[in-house]
Amino acid sequence: MTDTIAGVLLVFGSALILLAGIGVVRFRSIYARMHSAAKAPTLGILAIAIGVSLSVRSVEALVTALLVVVLQLVTGPVGTHLLGRSVYRQLEHDFDAGDELAADEARDVDH
Repeated sequence: MTDTIAGVLLVFGSALILLAGIGVVRFRSIYARMHSAAKAPTLGILAIAIGVSLSVRSVEALVTALLVVVLQLVTGPVGTHLLGRSVYRQLEHDFDAGDELAADEARDVDH
C-alpha cells in the first residue's frame, strides 16, 4: 500500500512540474509566467519528496527530502518576489486598480 501511495505522489508531483514548465512556455504575460514558475513546482517538489521518502524508507532519504523541500520553500518565493520587483521597475504598466507599490515607494522617498 505504501508503494502505491508513493507512486501516486511521484506521478502527481511530476505532473505538476510538467504543467508549470508548459505554463512558462505558453503564457504571454511575465507575471503569469512567474506565477506558473513559482507555485506548481513548489507543491510538485513537496509531493515528490514525500513519495521518495515513502518509497526509500530510510532516515537519510527523509532528511534529504526534507532539506530539499525547505530550501525550495525558502528560495522559490524570494526569487520570484525579486524577479517581480525587477520586472516592475523595467516595464511600464497600466494597472486597473491603481499602483500601490508606486504609492508606497513615493511615500518612503518623502520620509
